[in-house]
Amino acid sequence: MASPTPSPPSGLRVALLIARRAAIESVQDRTTAGLGIFFSFVLPLVLVLTNIRPQSSDDVRSGAALAGYLLLVGLLPTSAAVGSAAGQFAGEFEHGTLTPLLASPASNAAIFAGKVLGAVSPALLFAIVAETSYLVGLGLWIDGALGRLPVGLSLAMIALVLPVAVLAATTASLISSRVRTYNSAQQLSGFALLPIWAIVGVAAFAARDLGAWIMALVVLGMIAADVALLLFGASTWRREEVLARR
Repeated sequence: MASPTPSPPSGLRVALLIARRAAIESVQDRTTAGLGIFFSFVLPLVLVLTNIRPQSSDDVRSGAALAGYLLLVGLLPTSAAVGSAAGQFAGEFEHGTLTPLLASPASNAAIFAGKVLGAVSPALLFAIVAETSYLVGLGLWIDGALGRLPVGLSLAMIALVLPVAVLAATTASLISSRVRTYNSAQQLSGFALLPIWAIVGVAAFAARDLGAWIMALVVLGMIAADVALLLFGASTWRREEVLARR
């Protein structure tokens, strides 16, 4: 009796395997790890001590303003994900390690999702540490600051970190999959993401006037944009052309 033919792994499993490999490589990079540690431990405390604490105005220390910093503090560590995502395609292509993956039966969607997830995951862990460091700093050095934080708005700001980070990593991955070198991918990603970072920076301080429900809708809108951009990148990517370059 013939043994049954093993079925190929599901797209989700393939994406998770790719993400695991990409995340391990990202953490092992000293520059990425160093930036993550600085942005997650040092910078939030410096921000509280040198920017928030010395200013005594009620506007700066209002709960909404303090909640706005939650978004900025959380996003700073995720900037390393852009560099990691820029290297997921172009960098691996330069080193010749991308070809086996392209020749595998893994779908474009699984490859893109795995690459983006692998680039974002370590950065999000650093972002969690950064948010914790910021809150600890507020509790230690500014009397009553934690009590003034609006719960709904603060949660919306923290939740917005994930889709914004994914959007940045997806954009960098999309560009990286279309160019030949890591340097080109990194430079083009930086230019492409400038308006996004500017909008996010403005939104962090305008959120005090928008309220928690509006910010919750912004989070949902960002998630929809992430999914749309990921599907667009996967559906328009011609991996055969990449293989033909070798």
